[in-house]
Amino acid sequence: MVETWPFDPFVIPTPPVLRVGAYPLHGAPVFHVDPAHYHAELMLKQALLQADHRYYVQAYPDSLSAQWELLEWGVAELARSYPHWFVVRRNGNEVYWENRLLGQTATIRLGGDLGLWPIDWLGRQVQEDLLLIAVDEAAGHPLIAGQLCFPNRWCLDEKMGLPLAAIHGPVPGFREHIAHSTNQLVARLQPARPVWRRNWSLVVVPDLDLSPRLGLLDREKAAITAENAGERVFYRVERQTLVRLDRHSALLFTVRTYIAPLARLAADPKWAAALAHLLSELEPAMLEYKGVKPYLQPLLAYLHHKIEH
Repeated sequence: MVETWPFDPFVIPTPPVLRVGAYPLHGAPVFHVDPAHYHAELMLKQALLQADHRYYVQAYPDSLSAQWELLEWGVAELARSYPHWFVVRRNGNEVYWENRLLGQTATIRLGGDLGLWPIDWLGRQVQEDLLLIAVDEAAGHPLIAGQLCFPNRWCLDEKMGLPLAAIHGPVPGFREHIAHSTNQLVARLQPARPVWRRNWSLVVVPDLDLSPRLGLLDREKAAITAENAGERVFYRVERQTLVRLDRHSALLFTVRTYIAPLARLAADPKWAAALAHLLSELEPAMLEYKGVKPYLQPLLAYLHHKIEH
């Protein structure tokens, strides 16, 4: 699965094989800027950060130097990928930044007083969640900084400082089958060769922020029927990228989230058939992990109806 550009988030993945599934970006943008949703998603981020900044942004002080490299690289990557929307000019240790989508300009002194963690500042320019992982094999590659506004049932309080294997501990089969290959990918990733992968789930609320403290998911599952699944179930996709920093032993992990109601996507019988096949191939533990098990049968009934009609 080589990424084409522009990226189509709602392609159904092939029947599941438990593996990392990371592919070269081949020069495609690390960040996906979607002007149709950019303002709304950036304003939602701003509102969440204003309401509870500590919950959505956390960082260890010794990650600051790597964060500054991340910011420096990130604005250059945005300008490279979208020169009509973002402008960067460098003068020694100062970076002039222009975000034409937001109508903002800034002059940033690298290593100076930004007023925010650098990862937080950069996260306010993009639709992605940003996570910084230390490339440290002995420590298992722990999470050292993050701005996480649009999570799918997890939060920084639960994961900060944990190694990758522990972060993914709830994923069925992760430790046994893909923890080693994931650690190898992180350890061997080269700065000039970022990769991407896709993750999918089905949810029963369309919110981008599914922080576990909100408790939205479980309440709605009992209400799913074959008649209303198209409107009450949403296909949620994460386009994830991994980028190794050049000067620091750290890796950027981005998560860009897309959500669409099932009815919109299942209007194509081939799409409905592909999802039904995918669900039929999943192990019960994975269905439970993805939250689908409580309404699997009405969901399949809905999909088969769309296939037949």
